[in-house]
Amino acid sequence: MCRIRLLPWGEKVEAQKTRIPYHGLLEDMHRTAADMRAAGATDEEIAREPVDMRDRAKAITRAGMTPEEVRILEERNTAEYGDPLGPTADQLYAPYGTWQQVTDASMRTSYAVDRELGLEYKPCPV
Repeated sequence: MCRIRLLPWGEKVEAQKTRIPYHGLLEDMHRTAADMRAAGATDEEIAREPVDMRDRAKAITRAGMTPEEVRILEERNTAEYGDPLGPTADQLYAPYGTWQQVTDASMRTSYAVDRELGLEYKPCPV
């Protein structure tokens, strides 16, 4: 996040263009979780799907980033979680303790990053 603060305005605009579709992918995650809940899926089943969707969203978002930006993110995640895309559902369950909290965590966005890019994310009601 601190690196974003230091970007020249033109690069911030490009980062913002990358971030906006990511917010759309978060909306897809909210809808999917609501649909799964309505279909009778368990909390664990519901939690695992948005975590997987978030990983796919990260991969899509990173396609619009520079190799250096991707390398920094992937090195951090590999060091912390053993995976370049980040934590698994099981790794998230350990600190959160409930599958509902895993679901909630997987569908959050970084307020600080969004603020630095002049964005605000509010999930649409499902």
